[in-house]
Amino acid sequence: MFLPQRSPGQDWLGVVVAIPEPWVTQLTELRLNLGDLQGSMVPAHITILPPTPFPSGERPEVIRHLREVAKHHRPFRVTLKGSGSFRPISPVAFLNVDHGARECESLADEVRTGPLDIEQRFPYHPHVTLAQGLEDPVLDLAEDIGNTFEASWIVPGFRLDKVDERGMYSTMALFDFEAATL
Repeated sequence: MFLPQRSPGQDWLGVVVAIPEPWVTQLTELRLNLGDLQGSMVPAHITILPPTPFPSGERPEVIRHLREVAKHHRPFRVTLKGSGSFRPISPVAFLNVDHGARECESLADEVRTGPLDIEQRFPYHPHVTLAQGLEDPVLDLAEDIGNTFEASWIVPGFRLDKVDERGMYSTMALFDFEAATL
């Protein structure tokens, strides 16, 4: 996992959509079985904002911002189906967000405003990482396995995570979508 440079007094913060059981366990075990030990520190998720350095003292401003974002969105269905890779740009094999990608993009666009309007390393592409930083044959295998995987659920909201020096994610706050459903 890439962690951008941070200065003293900064934390890495990330925003993710959680994957419910039984799929989060299945995907985490798959990642570990492929030899990607990062799976033990990062539960499977859909990234909305990757780990980004942010001043620790300004965390309340981030939480206020994310509360406002949650008010503008309503629960939506996500379906994971099919796989892909970011190679040769980045050694990552992933699951496609087949349904719900547009909603993830809209959420990411709004999250990445205000205090989180920070230049990102790559353009946003909703996905679930299956394996990262491994040899090509393992990434090929991850893609092959990913092509047989399918999961679908209703996303009720998102969470703010703090990421430590080892890349371990820990939940700081949960945000339920509040926009009225039709």
